[in-house]
Amino acid sequence: MSADSATPESGEHADNSDPDADLWLDSFARYLGFGRIGRLFDLSLPPAYLYAVVTVVGWAAVSTGLDLLYFGTDPIYVRNPYFLLQPIALLGSVYGSRSLRRSYEAAVEEMKLEERTDDIDQFRDLIPPWFPWLLFGTAATLQLLRTYADLGTFTSTGLVANGVVFPFVYAPILVQFLVVYVEIEFVTPWRLYESDVGIHFLDPHGVGGLRPFGELVKKAYYYVVAGLVAYAFLIYAPGLPVASVSATAAAIFTAVWAASITTVAFAVFVLHRFLHREKRDELERLEAELRSHIENPWNVREYDVPEDATDQVEKIRERIETVSATREYPATFNIWSQLLLSVAVPKAVQLFLASV
Repeated sequence: MSADSATPESGEHADNSDPDADLWLDSFARYLGFGRIGRLFDLSLPPAYLYAVVTVVGWAAVSTGLDLLYFGTDPIYVRNPYFLLQPIALLGSVYGSRSLRRSYEAAVEEMKLEERTDDIDQFRDLIPPWFPWLLFGTAATLQLLRTYADLGTFTSTGLVANGVVFPFVYAPILVQFLVVYVEIEFVTPWRLYESDVGIHFLDPHGVGGLRPFGELVKKAYYYVVAGLVAYAFLIYAPGLPVASVSATAAAIFTAVWAASITTVAFAVFVLHRFLHREKRDELERLEAELRSHIENPWNVREYDVPEDATDQVEKIRERIETVSATREYPATFNIWSQLLLSVAVPKAVQLFLASV
């Protein structure tokens, strides 16, 4: 799950970031000099964290100061305290990206994938280094085009926000989370399906050893749920005299909610098909081996087990029972019940806030 490690600063990986959980956003922050800043002040923060804190919190402070001292108006965070959820969500997004990266590495270790495949790199390099840059370039370009189209409608603060902060501060943070989310919900299940890893049929949880990935799918979606709930409070602002919510804002909420459900469904479906295929293949292999030790195996009323094959047949039958007991979904009942509940939460919150 490597990030783009090329940076313009020599020895950057000697800073206090964790190379094992390095993010593309760390590389992006190093290009802007945040690696040097961290070392200069001896801060035990990865470049991505330092970048997010300085830029997101800095912009909140600057915009508040401009409202108070230059424009003589109440800051947006006073007029609508729910806007505080915006910087909180952005900082949470950076934390979530790094937390999910660490959880992925822990899942790979817990599942002992390095011992079970001849190509462990397929579970290390999930996204090509250019992909986050492409997403960032696309997002920044679209935002700048939108800013140019509405140029005459912005105040000076709004122009800085839409022309600088949104494309070059918020966009990289959101792109980083999206990349990690895509790695977990799309790339990893497909790589596993196409790999030679196989199934751990002795898994005491009975899910083929895929519980760590099932937990990871759930954890990634939880961050999306938190973001959607924050967005719902931001746009509906319950208890405040705000204008009606635009159809575009409501449509964005529903689109992101539906898309997130689709991603989870994809991950579950691919992992399910992987378990189903491996389980059926192993049962067919064991059945063929069992038949080779039995006389007249096709007739249940007349088959016979030679005396010298009794122990072998019993072992094969035990293995068949073990394989048959493996469930075909990559998580326990508790995991999926929690996941299904969290699927309903964002929409329920939106409908409730819309009715208030």
